[in-house]
Amino acid sequence: ICEEYAKKDERITLLHSEPRGLSDARNRGIEASHGEYLSFIDSDDYIHPDFLSTLYRICSEYDCDIAQCGYRRVSTNENSIIQNPERQSKIYSGREMCYNFYYGIPDHLADAVVWNKLYQKKLFSKIRFPFGKIHEDTAVVHQLYYDSEKIGITRQELYFYRNVPTSITGVGFTLKSLDNLDFLGERGEYFKEKGEIELYALWKVSYVRTTAYYLRNLKQYYPDEITLQKNLERNIKIQLREIVKKPQVPLIEKLLIFPALYIPRTITVIGKITQMKRIRKLLSQIN
Repeated sequence: ICEEYAKKDERITLLHSEPRGLSDARNRGIEASHGEYLSFIDSDDYIHPDFLSTLYRICSEYDCDIAQCGYRRVSTNENSIIQNPERQSKIYSGREMCYNFYYGIPDHLADAVVWNKLYQKKLFSKIRFPFGKIHEDTAVVHQLYYDSEKIGITRQELYFYRNVPTSITGVGFTLKSLDNLDFLGERGEYFKEKGEIELYALWKVSYVRTTAYYLRNLKQYYPDEITLQKNLERNIKIQLREIVKKPQVPLIEKLLIFPALYIPRTITVIGKITQMKRIRKLLSQIN
């Protein structure tokens, strides 16, 4: 099918290679591309016919570096196209999108993925996906956001994410899942190097919660991995000491972090109650 399309349209370039993972495929596509924009569609998924035209219009109309749309989860055998009306686009700065990792702004998606987006190619001048890892989106999406002046968001569902039980995200927790924790650690160092003191402090709180989540899974599914468990426990203790000392971490976050480690559900209700107040205060402080 791909070869037939390549014969019909000279703009299409077909690349052949041995299976070497998602990162390698994406990196090869980046290097072989000739246009001004890039988009990534995972092989299990499919898109609305207006996916690219809508995102391109947002980039052009608002001079955005990234345009992002809503998505819908679909079953393995589903191929239906949901017809949903176009919605008003919202424009955010790159820093606002980075803050959204920790304060969920309800006007747009908070998912840290590279699909369901259209990018100006220049953003990838120095960025590539890490080879041989999973959760590779986590390694790059914060850099793409931070390097962008404007991101346009529409909640119109134009990307269809297929739930496949045998996919990387469908198989559940494995030791490879810890790749995500490594990439989150790199994200913190990135914010620190950029001098984003408040973002770095908020990252620490999120990082401890995520580490605790992986530790619980590690104990449940890999009880014999004692060394890994001890390493995560030691990392949590180190980060907790730093969180308590950091004035940039709101008091409410310091109070919630400890029950979050042991009774994760306790923060859900409390977090929702305080979330909107924190969002308004936070956005008023963003330059």
